[in-house]
Amino acid sequence: MLVGLCGLACTSPVAGPRRPPPPRTSGGATTAPPLAADPSAPDALPALRSPADWTALAYRPAYQPTAHTEVVKFLIDLEDPSAAPPPAGALPGRLYFMNSARHELHFTFAETFLDPLLDHARFNVAQYRRPDRRFVLGSLVHYLDADVWAFEMVAGDTLDAERTARAFARVRAAVFFGDALRYRPLSPLHAAHAEALGERLPSLAPNALLEATRYQPLVPGVAYGVLRRVTGELDVAEVRPNDLLVTARVPGELPPVAGLVTSALQAPLAHVAILCRNRGTPDMALRGAIDDPRLIALEGRLVRLEVGPQEFRVEEATREEAEAHWAARRPAQAFAPEVDESVRALRPVCELRLDDVAFAGAKAAQLGEVCALESVETPGGFVVPFHHYRQHLRRHGVRSDIEAMLVDAAFRADRRARAERLTEVRARIEGTPVDPALVREVHGRIRGSGRRWIFRSSTNAEDLVGFNGAGLYRSVIVDPAAGPEAVADALREVWASVWLQRGFEEREWFRIDPEPVSMAVLVQPFVDDVIATGVAITANPYDALRPGVLVNVQAAGGSVTGAEGDEIPEQVLIYTWAEDLEFEVLSRSSRTEGAALMREADLRRVGGVLQRLHEELVPLYGAGANAVDAELLLTRDHRVVIVQARPIDVRWTEGQRG
Repeated sequence: MLVGLCGLACTSPVAGPRRPPPPRTSGGATTAPPLAADPSAPDALPALRSPADWTALAYRPAYQPTAHTEVVKFLIDLEDPSAAPPPAGALPGRLYFMNSARHELHFTFAETFLDPLLDHARFNVAQYRRPDRRFVLGSLVHYLDADVWAFEMVAGDTLDAERTARAFARVRAAVFFGDALRYRPLSPLHAAHAEALGERLPSLAPNALLEATRYQPLVPGVAYGVLRRVTGELDVAEVRPNDLLVTARVPGELPPVAGLVTSALQAPLAHVAILCRNRGTPDMALRGAIDDPRLIALEGRLVRLEVGPQEFRVEEATREEAEAHWAARRPAQAFAPEVDESVRALRPVCELRLDDVAFAGAKAAQLGEVCALESVETPGGFVVPFHHYRQHLRRHGVRSDIEAMLVDAAFRADRRARAERLTEVRARIEGTPVDPALVREVHGRIRGSGRRWIFRSSTNAEDLVGFNGAGLYRSVIVDPAAGPEAVADALREVWASVWLQRGFEEREWFRIDPEPVSMAVLVQPFVDDVIATGVAITANPYDALRPGVLVNVQAAGGSVTGAEGDEIPEQVLIYTWAEDLEFEVLSRSSRTEGAALMREADLRRVGGVLQRLHEELVPLYGAGANAVDAELLLTRDHRVVIVQARPIDVRWTEGQRG
């Protein structure tokens, strides 16, 4: 079991079995109320002839990856002998637009009204994946931000292109917004159908919805804090844990805060979003938030922000409400990381296991566990243990300076003074000579390789259960022709990053004892011919009932962990619940002009590797972590290389748990 903070601060549920109940379709059921809670509304209609018909049947799901959506599901019974002849070129059979809040699944509607002898498991296979199906099933989704009406089929539906086009024609003829209806392909197969059929299946561009999105809930939840608008760069030294920040851009680093609202969309698995997810900090994007009158009016006031899957709400709050909320958020007890200075030798990463966190740090130890998995590739490399970092501090008197700093009253009370003292400590670490014997040994291992190397942090205060620590520390790239001094500089810079303010504030909020926090250095060779970098979590953050993995990748040269502005990664949900993997494409990279970074074969490789990580690592983590947060590389020859794996606890709202 990986040592971490859980037992002290983690209260969210542990993941259940990997094989869940049968799937929801796109735009499936939710516990959220329908748009109009009208018990007299019909169970179904044969057509949607007016906005009133839509309102009678529609609902707002809690687990759509895109917010501000309304959904009506439809079913075409191909074997109904009493059905009227369809319009020319349309699919025959009886068409039902379902009361989608009342009937949670296509199956339950079909069982209730069409065939009481249906078997749920057989239904899901036969009606979504077999050519000789009785029903054609799908959803109509109104994306309110873009004002787009979309025809969608569940990502794993294998209906052929011809019948898809005819089903689209049948539905289009029966709805009042028919001229505006567009096919939204969710999977690579659907995209191939759209390309083959052209004007017969008018389709949405891959990023059309994301480009129009105004509200993006990253981490749903409730926050209490003093609302602060930040129009320029975020000054970490000025941020307080009880600030609720509204920022003009996505911050590159974020100390503990009450909540975050960014004016630009965020990459869902960027460092700032992962940090908020780990802390349980409500996080949302709202285009133009910095100039939103609702937020400007509340600047400087104590507010309550509720980030919901479909909407947000902000209002003034009382001090009593806020104090109770703040007290419940922060861990109640201190945590002291374990340190073992007895190991001095450089150790190959692939020899490490989780029990080695105390001398090698969690990043290196967990990568060692990944190395042990058959058919999972890592870059390998070696680790410089804690011993050398702590000896460096003692040898040059920095240890004594740190001890004095930590008990200084001004340092504890004033963040600006704290920033200055931390800068001084880093300068001392970076300005003193490294043990020449260590430099020679590290340099000897990388010299002559012809490859670049990256020196990465591996502390006992990151990548733990209950404390993710994404992006707190530094990495340094070393050129293959670099001499010993470049190696010494890289070691010092990574060591010094223990005392970056972002790391100190994060540990302080989590009540992590600063004295035993130690830095090992994970030294890895660069992977050749990388075409994309990626981040993934091995859980579906939108829907607990449809297990899968969420993968974000960006073309080489872009950033997937720190994307800024309108840079969009390729985002794919790979569903793992069924007999075969299913792929739902949420966006394509803004750097590829709509072209896929991951082909279907790549998605299968990525999905298989991530499933393996989940199955092998999550049981090692124990309570408090229900998924793996992994960083990966995709190479030109279609290899998947895992460069980092750590625990994460994915939390769902009530509506997302079914």
